[in-house]
Amino acid sequence: MSSESSGGTPGERRARPRRRNVNRGVGGRQNARRGVRRRLPLVGLVVLLGGAGSALAFQQLPPGGQVNDDLAAGINKNLSVSGQDPTNADVVGGALVAGNPAVPWAIFQQGETNDASPPPNDQVFSRSFAAGAWTTRGIGTVGGRSSASPQFSASLNFDQGQDGEAPAIDFAGAGRTVPWATWYENTTGTGFENNNVFASRFDNTGDANQNKWIFAGQNRGTGGGGVLVPSLNIHTDQNAENPSVAGGSAVDPTKPGPWVTWQETTTLPTSGSDQIFVERPIGPAAANCDGVQPAGVPVNGHVPAIGGFCWQQTGIPRVGAGSADPSLNVDPTRNGIEPDIAFTGANDSVPWVVWYEKDDTSISGLRNNEMVFAAKGISDGVAANGGFHWVVVGNQLSGTLDTSGANGFGACSVSAVNEQQCSLNNDPTSDAEDPQVAAGTMTAGSPTVPWVAWDENVSGVNRIFVSRLIGSGASAHFQIVNNGAPISSTNGGTRPDITFAANTPYVSWRADVSGVTMGFIGHFINPSNPTFVIDEANVPLTPTSAADVREPISSNCTANPFNADGTSCQGAPVPTPFFLFTNGTSPLGLFAGAVTSGAFAPTARLVARGRKVSASGPAPVCKRGERIFLTIGIKQGRTTAIGAWRKHGCSGNPPQWHLVLPVRGGKRLKTGRATGQGTARITRRGHTVTIIRWSRTVKLVR
Repeated sequence: MSSESSGGTPGERRARPRRRNVNRGVGGRQNARRGVRRRLPLVGLVVLLGGAGSALAFQQLPPGGQVNDDLAAGINKNLSVSGQDPTNADVVGGALVAGNPAVPWAIFQQGETNDASPPPNDQVFSRSFAAGAWTTRGIGTVGGRSSASPQFSASLNFDQGQDGEAPAIDFAGAGRTVPWATWYENTTGTGFENNNVFASRFDNTGDANQNKWIFAGQNRGTGGGGVLVPSLNIHTDQNAENPSVAGGSAVDPTKPGPWVTWQETTTLPTSGSDQIFVERPIGPAAANCDGVQPAGVPVNGHVPAIGGFCWQQTGIPRVGAGSADPSLNVDPTRNGIEPDIAFTGANDSVPWVVWYEKDDTSISGLRNNEMVFAAKGISDGVAANGGFHWVVVGNQLSGTLDTSGANGFGACSVSAVNEQQCSLNNDPTSDAEDPQVAAGTMTAGSPTVPWVAWDENVSGVNRIFVSRLIGSGASAHFQIVNNGAPISSTNGGTRPDITFAANTPYVSWRADVSGVTMGFIGHFINPSNPTFVIDEANVPLTPTSAADVREPISSNCTANPFNADGTSCQGAPVPTPFFLFTNGTSPLGLFAGAVTSGAFAPTARLVARGRKVSASGPAPVCKRGERIFLTIGIKQGRTTAIGAWRKHGCSGNPPQWHLVLPVRGGKRLKTGRATGQGTARITRRGHTVTIIRWSRTVKLVR
């Protein structure tokens, strides 16, 4: 049996019942238990974005169109996508052919109806964007209860008679060419009768299963039916929710495998408390899953490896009956929920998982507030640990997740002081939640590290914080960037997501501004002291009261070995972030956008009694070997200030411009609203490659 390695079959071409609502901490909301620029080689986006630009810093993909729109496949845009927290969708950049430019692949939870009573259940679908349009990915499944006679041909659900929820997607396999999806749904039958996590991969090998999604994992029984169930659950009769998947490998960087993390209830030390678990793949072409944990059900003497894969749990056993289950919780008596996973380091060889813990502890002296944690997986070769154990790394302290210490759960749970120092919270006594993690580096050629975004209560308002790992070895710890300040304004923010486009980290989140829910996107500049700048502050969103969901973000040049960690993007595109967002109320529609132009800092300062104005902002991204020339103007009524930013070399990351603009005609600008207007001319070898124009509202201050 092969060890964790590839995410696809041999010969592959290179190429979240409803969540239980539980009150979060004081001042919090209800919680579950739980792009594309100009002439991009990013396939298809050139069709949309080759024009002169937009008044916004993002362009819809496609203009006026929805992601959830393919009636023939069962995706009716007149029916709502899910509005359940924490997410209804995910997006990733990937390609089915090794070396080709990465394009957006979306996965989402779609409502269904056919006038039946009750209506059909929510289905999980996947679509990719190319040639100016979204294309549904999948014409069936292999190994599911609904595979033989699906009601919805493109649904990924294991059982289309159950709700598929909280889907996630990433690429793995040889050359990172195999899309892997994960989600959860209720599974009926003996030994089940609870939410189970599933994973499947998209087949692009040209065989009989071409364009189908193939289920993967050891047989966990049939539930009294005729189909083997490849559940990832540690225990199939426990409630599992909110999975996340990431491609990576501690063995072979050319064949990243899909690692999956999720939350699942346990029986001990506190019955019903959610624990964080992580499993790694064994495959492809696993002959059987004999000896793999969680244990499967044999058929004819061996445990079948459905789809040629097995799932091996990882970590030191610490909870459950006989303390046999490898939970990552710092405090297993509390609920650990909504994990995310990414791979960092040389060749994406170090898995990192982030999550948060909530509700009251049963251990005297430990914290009850919501706390964000991060842990890295360390290969140890110990079979009982699935080959890996996990070490929590915080702002001031690290500790192995084992059974040592006064409380029997490791160093981080020995005392409240240790627990606080092991957390990522800005204030370890405040509520922090909903972390997401991305791998990346702002310095080309340097090893990637985990960057984590979350929201945290500051004086009664949830604000967005971002932290990155600094240092190495025993001194490694997390440090909040942006000079320790939140990146969101006093309007607050929730449900952040984070990605890298080349060597630039981008963050998305939602916030209510004067009663209107809007989406925000921005990025960091200055690698030595990362500082946040806003790219877009008015993405239209469904009100949080109707859709408390994340706006997932990714790019065509994420930090992975096939992009040289952002230094050399596969297919040589302009590094561009893209994102999904939920808008509308009846129905709730899923839309996509890409950050496509430059922007202005929200304020510009008047100098020389208004005869000049000091302005700044990010310029459009351009590729290495190109040069960029900006003309910047600020207009207020009939008064205009204008200046030029002479040609600068391009690096594949958004350059930051600073200009003092003289006002024309001896006039003066006044404090208040004005309009910033920018034009970028990008050249290569003296020839104009493209022209991009944008405009934004700017506040003039003294």
